[in-house]
Amino acid sequence: MHNLIKVAVYMQKSRYQKLSFVIPVYNEEKTLETLLNLILSADLGIQKELIIINDCSTDRTGEILKKFSDNPIIKIVANDVNMGKSISVKRGIGMTSGDLVVVQDADLEYDPQDLKKFVDIFNTQSVDIVYGNRFAKRNEVLYWHVWLGNMFLSFVSALITGIRAGMWIRDAHVCYKMVKGDIMRDLGRKITSTSGFGFDTEISARLSKVKINGKHLKLAQVPVSYTPRTMGDGKKLRPVTDGLKALWEILKYNF
Repeated sequence: MHNLIKVAVYMQKSRYQKLSFVIPVYNEEKTLETLLNLILSADLGIQKELIIINDCSTDRTGEILKKFSDNPIIKIVANDVNMGKSISVKRGIGMTSGDLVVVQDADLEYDPQDLKKFVDIFNTQSVDIVYGNRFAKRNEVLYWHVWLGNMFLSFVSALITGIRAGMWIRDAHVCYKMVKGDIMRDLGRKITSTSGFGFDTEISARLSKVKINGKHLKLAQVPVSYTPRTMGDGKKLRPVTDGLKALWEILKYNF
């Protein structure tokens, strides 16, 4: 009872009442059920809404999603054909209703409980965006060339967005980017990327260009846990080709 009272008091003081998760899913039968249960059980001090986009999966993903179809805070939609992550995320953002929005990958590389820190920052500071930062913690590294590539791409992105908006994004391609709902939905409609991971690059560029009352958006960044999975476990990143695409997209969407 005491804990319930504490949660109720916290909710009354919270400036934000609902967090929308946008979860693109493609052939994630190994991790999906565990992930969804982790999100549902996580104590984030805020109401949750889960928007799940099944991107034409060919494994048991659809069967697993049926187990959650009766949950009132979960909305499940299916693409008729495989559209890729960026388009799936764009579709999901358009369906959100939360005061805050975050994208959640369907694997287990990130810990949903970390998002409590994000929500707390929104409730205690005057910010518009909170980014996670995988480089600020001693996280596991499976592929050093991928890790170094991410650091290089984030440096290039940070240099451009920092000069433009004073927004020095330390980890531009981190999954966890929590944004005020109205801002995210407005930018979501403008996303043009159709590549698998282009959303991360484009949304960072677009956020750095937004001004409200003549001022750029305010950014906060927090360390997040990161447990990378192997290519054998289903990681879909292609380091060389996706890295070159990301570099091109940084230049394209920023200029």
